Amino acid sequence: MKKFFVSLCMVASCMFVHAQDCAIPMQVVVPDDVEGMTPLSANYIKNVLNRVLVGGNDVAQFINCQFGIVVKPDIVEKHIIAGSPQKTVLNLSLTLYIGDIQQGTLFSSYTMDVNGVGDNDTKAYNSAIRRLNAQNRNLNDFIDSGKKKIIEWYDNNYQNIIMKAKTAASIRNYEEALYELLSIPECSTGYAAAVAQIKIVYQEYIDRQCEENLAQAQAAWMTGFSKENAAVASVFLSEIYPDAACYGDAMQLVAEIKKHMGEEWKFEMKQWSDLASIESQRLTYAREIAMAYAQNQPQQIIHLLYR
Repeated sequence: MKKFFVSLCMVASCMFVHAQDCAIPMQVVVPDDVEGMTPLSANYIKNVLNRVLVGGNDVAQFINCQFGIVVKPDIVEKHIIAGSPQKTVLNLSLTLYIGDIQQGTLFSSYTMDVNGVGDNDTKAYNSAIRRLNAQNRNLNDFIDSGKKKIIEWYDNNYQNIIMKAKTAASIRNYEEALYELLSIPECSTGYAAAVAQIKIVYQEYIDRQCEENLAQAQAAWMTGFSKENAAVASVFLSEIYPDAACYGDAMQLVAEIKKHMGEEWKFEMKQWSDLASIESQRLTYAREIAMAYAQNQPQQIIHLLYR
């Protein structure tokens, strides 16, 4: 299997692909060494496939996805039509591959032919790419089939993912553990087990972070009751979650700072929203923690799924 380091300008971030009300993290990969491909053409392909993937649902970002669609366009035929101006005619074979792009495992593929005409090679290429239609039934069936195979993969491997997360949490790599657990889709048979473990890891993480941030905030404030020290303390206090074990102690420090600083200090601690359930908000916070972790990780090598 061919593989390469991802060119960030040519590859979209992962998104949660919605299938039967289930969010599956995937990404669209367009290689940056394709003959005739311009950034404009690459972006068009990604936009069309993204619309098919999300099915009208909102896109949520997920970094370093394990699964994706790899796009491979090949120029089959090219000829020039004489005239003023002359025209370039291109026939492209556009092949899409769905699979595990981290391990190089191919799940399925789909090929379509598209034709384009333009005043030059680039315009003809772009014209052909625009034949790719998000409403194409065969394209949608292909993607739906790929989604099902990804869900099957999680059904067969979720226990290994949970074990990996437990190992990471045991050495206090809580962010990594949450990232691994949150990759398991809701429609997988392992989702309930993953959520149960998320709750454990999340609580361990926020309790530890609370202790550390509260200690830093207290140290900053106790060096002198000033506006500057209050601002430093607020940075650490803002990282404390509402269900952390030391949240009450943090609120006492907030009250003390407000007592000295008066109304000019407008800081507010994280609180639960009345518009959503606490369990839902806990999962949202856990996802924020995982995404912050992922954004600091190096971009992984992506396998192109074709030889």
